[in-house]
Amino acid sequence: MDLKPLCQRVADRLGVEPLDIKFEEMIDDSRLYIKEEYVAINKKFENDYVECAKAIAHEYRHIFQLFYVNIFNDERSERWKKELQGAVNSSNMDNTGSNYISQEIELDAFAFTKYYLEEFENIEVVNKIDKLDFYILEYIKRSKDIV
Repeated sequence: MDLKPLCQRVADRLGVEPLDIKFEEMIDDSRLYIKEEYVAINKKFENDYVECAKAIAHEYRHIFQLFYVNIFNDERSERWKKELQGAVNSSNMDNTGSNYISQEIELDAFAFTKYYLEEFENIEVVNKIDKLDFYILEYIKRSKDIV
């Protein structure tokens, strides 16, 4: 399965450089390795284009967020900067994961993933987390200028 064309399209949409994709044994679905400059996707999705597309769009959005906070000086960049400095991930989230999913940077990444994949790649994105799609759709409505 060739993911490079998808990576290029997502990167072009966000104005970032595409990164290598590596499949790894991991607890998470995907993870961005900033210093190593690659996106890791859970090996169990190696033959699942839709899950890979979701992981790529989500992690590339985090790359965009990093650029955004360094380029812009607005309310959103200040909020994102603060969250990025103390980001919650699988290693420090609470039992329910609510402190992870309630971060704006995560909601933004989930919203971009849903918006981009449905609008430009014809891939339906339904999230497994209870009520997440409701919040994503509200975020997309309010943030249409940035997704």
